[in-house]
Amino acid sequence: METTVHAPRPVRERRRRFRGVFGVLALTGVLALTGCSSTVDAAGGTGSGDPQSGGTLRIALLSSPESLDPHLNTSFAASNYGNSVFDKLTWQDPETGEIGPWLATAWEVNDTNTEFTFTLREGVTFSDGTPFNADIVKKNFDQYVFGDPALGIKPNGATHLKSYQGSEVVSDNVVKIVFKSPSASFLQFISYSGNNQPGIIGQKTLSSNAEQRLDPTNIVGTGPFVVTEYAPKERTVLTKRADYNWGAPGLNHEGPAYLDKVEFVTIPEASVRTGALQSGEVQAAFDILPTDETVLEAQGFDITSRTIAGLNLGWNINTSLEPTNDINVRRAIVRATNRAGFKDTVLAPSEGQAKSVLAAHVQGSTDYTDDVLKFDLEESKRLLDEAGWKVGADGIREKDGKKLTLKATGHYLVPNSRYTYESIQASLKEIGVDLDFQFDASNIPTDQVNKEYHLINTNRSRNDPAILNVNFNPDRGNSARIPADFPDRQKIADTLEALESTLDPTQRAALTEQAQELVLDEYVLYDPVFEPSQVAASKGVHDIDLDATSRLHFLRTWIDQS
Repeated sequence: METTVHAPRPVRERRRRFRGVFGVLALTGVLALTGCSSTVDAAGGTGSGDPQSGGTLRIALLSSPESLDPHLNTSFAASNYGNSVFDKLTWQDPETGEIGPWLATAWEVNDTNTEFTFTLREGVTFSDGTPFNADIVKKNFDQYVFGDPALGIKPNGATHLKSYQGSEVVSDNVVKIVFKSPSASFLQFISYSGNNQPGIIGQKTLSSNAEQRLDPTNIVGTGPFVVTEYAPKERTVLTKRADYNWGAPGLNHEGPAYLDKVEFVTIPEASVRTGALQSGEVQAAFDILPTDETVLEAQGFDITSRTIAGLNLGWNINTSLEPTNDINVRRAIVRATNRAGFKDTVLAPSEGQAKSVLAAHVQGSTDYTDDVLKFDLEESKRLLDEAGWKVGADGIREKDGKKLTLKATGHYLVPNSRYTYESIQASLKEIGVDLDFQFDASNIPTDQVNKEYHLINTNRSRNDPAILNVNFNPDRGNSARIPADFPDRQKIADTLEALESTLDPTQRAALTEQAQELVLDEYVLYDPVFEPSQVAASKGVHDIDLDATSRLHFLRTWIDQS
């Protein structure tokens, strides 16, 4: 595989550096990719002998899939099962960010980044024996973006692939995917393994309605495992496919998985997950508390982590509500967030300090630690004074007879977020802001959140700066709730959409910096808090892989039976 890696372009003095480099994802013309190598982060021991086949790996997660449909799943814990059942067209190297082959072996991209023609791997089958081909790829993307009202299937991929026009079957193993406007990040997106992932599903699943997709017998993929048991909120059991032999070359593994089965066990309480790991009830666990991580390591457990690439966990700031429609109030909130302090006090050793809206693994992420993300309570107070909010008798600021009270949501699926958000709550009180914090907002209707909440938790994963466009573009995700009459609404949309305009590394680096400036400084749409993600594995478990989106792969995983 021929690739060119470009150094990031120089940045203004006020920035420390770009994190990561921009590899060429594709050039116009055919790229033959079958010889690529790659690396993955592996959890568990590296092993002192040859991998052994057999055994069942029981792994504890905070939650279970709300559906077995990978296009629908919307939680971090739930999306982890998808890589074992549904393959992707491309593979992203976790370290370099470069795109390599998987179910697609080569591709062409036109000059405008609107047409992507893929040559598909031959000899691939779904778990029910039906063939993988260009026709099934077309049907996948059509349903993913447009949905199927007759089956009750929503257009789960519409926000990700907003300008998708359609797909053309060129031959049995060649498919052309066409967009109405430039979609340069598409090659990366089709490797994506997070929420609403574009894993390829078989015809039986495509023909099933939403309720039928809760039945394992209707879940058909090309992956190394098949779902054999699903008990919502309890467990999901996967069983090995003996005939699997088309893993991503980047995983450096030929043939079927070593494990006979993988059992995901749902254990909501973090302390109970840790206890299950210590007792041997499970051999691995996600979402370990900071206090437990050091204890487990001292007890001899192998702990390997990878921060989640995408948006750092934090708050979308609602620009449509008073008083967060005032940019000085938004700036004051961001300056009252002590990110470096979190790293020293409440975060696990494996978790990272947020230095941008983008996590450090995302190519082009810029360090704003000593700039707009600098913790400065005095500056926060000055900004609120300037905005006309005066400190009242009880210490809470007031303006025009109203208290400066903000409503915020938390993230129950990321346990450590409670401590960071509660710390921000205390800091905000110091500057005269009353924060009404709802840690578990999962049962609050979306419309109510939009109308009542000023700070709305999110943590969107995707290892590409285009996640900024997906999340913040008012014509896409509009997570900052930018109203229709916002003065610079179109400028924001155009600046973010430009991330899709080019694959040129230098140009894309400049566009990524502009997008971060827009989100964090020019309009202050987001308050990044920290970088979460970790996995703990007991001794005797080897090579649990974490991909570029920090999701689990079990193709190479094995258990020492001795």
